[in-house]
Amino acid sequence: MVAINPFASQPAAAVDARHVLIPRDSAPLWEQAVISLWLLVSFIPFPRDELILYPLVLYFIGMSVLRYEQIVPVAFRCWPLLLLPILAAASTLWSPASSAALRFGIMMTLTAIIAIYIAARLTPREIVRAAFVACAISAIIATNEVPRIGTLDGLYSQKNIFSIRMQLITIVSLGVALDRVQNILLRLAAVPFVIHTAILVLRAESATALLLASGSIALMVGIWLVWTNVSKVQHLRTLLVLLTTAVFALGVLVFLNMPNNTFLNDSLFQLGKDTTLTNRTVLWADAARLAEQKPWLGVGAAGFWIPDNGAAESILDYSYKDPGTRFSFHSVFYEVLVHLGLFGLALMLVQIFWVFSGAIRHWSREPGMAQALLLLIVLSTIIVSFTESYLFGVVEIGIVLFLVAGVSAVAGESKFRRVLAIAPPPIPEVATFRS
Repeated sequence: MVAINPFASQPAAAVDARHVLIPRDSAPLWEQAVISLWLLVSFIPFPRDELILYPLVLYFIGMSVLRYEQIVPVAFRCWPLLLLPILAAASTLWSPASSAALRFGIMMTLTAIIAIYIAARLTPREIVRAAFVACAISAIIATNEVPRIGTLDGLYSQKNIFSIRMQLITIVSLGVALDRVQNILLRLAAVPFVIHTAILVLRAESATALLLASGSIALMVGIWLVWTNVSKVQHLRTLLVLLTTAVFALGVLVFLNMPNNTFLNDSLFQLGKDTTLTNRTVLWADAARLAEQKPWLGVGAAGFWIPDNGAAESILDYSYKDPGTRFSFHSVFYEVLVHLGLFGLALMLVQIFWVFSGAIRHWSREPGMAQALLLLIVLSTIIVSFTESYLFGVVEIGIVLFLVAGVSAVAGESKFRRVLAIAPPPIPEVATFRS
């Protein structure tokens, strides 16, 4: 008779080194509503909006502290977004408007922190949904805004800013309408806003916004029709990207080698523009000349477009603007170069590259319509940055969504909780008795 001692030591349980992804619960609806309210306030400028803006800033700061275990790890990985705001705040040491520079730097920092909070708390689809609610309300408010652009009664001082925001509503609404996973009622509600805001872009007669809206709609429909099906076949997406890139490069080479090519001038004429892009090239030349005076650190944040600055007043004069008007160089790169110098420009390029690469990585990892829309917002913002300066600003829905698109890639892994899977211990061998 042979007996197995039940008290004998058993082999240690084998540990499975794989990680299990456990989905995190979605953010509650009330929190999504608060984020929609923040995006709405950053979308529509109206008198006394600070009565809503500042309490919401305190809310985001407080909730970031309460949820530090979730927010702080994401924030540490988003350090490239904080470099430019820190430099802007530090420029109070040499800016002629030191208090304005400090406030600008602090607000830039808070904008980045809020973007980190939104991306860490909401999934991409929830982000798009919250943005759509804010965009829909903004589109309703802006229905009769076109004739009032630039007037005292209008909400928008420039048609370009109005058009770009309407173009943003167009692509957000289209992204919701084409997303098969979104609620069907929400998708149906988004369709009228696509048409409504596209008409507003046409009425505003902004060439930049018109081209962006047309290209964005074509890309979104193409992704919806082609990309989602192509992604089901291994390596077919890579092949499609390579073929598209090759065809585009070939088209550019053919275009550049055409003799007596007047296509660009003719296109600008049809859009109501000239070769100076409505005096933008003159502004850029002035910005380059001014940047040579203080090339490394610039004049400081909020330190150029101020009263009693002769260079600024001269630009306002030949641009037919009233003295003291809030103006820009119509290029975020020249705007940063003048205010924060080459160091600031380098940090801005680092931020743009970080956000762009993150949005691409996120979309390639999760090729859904929400991720595609966030990538498209990043692309649109980068293109607009060559002719507009709003990316170098604060409390602007375009800036928030641009940053959120990059942070969402980093926060994507924090949407899940990683746990170490331990294999169950082996069942003890039962003692047997043999005669």
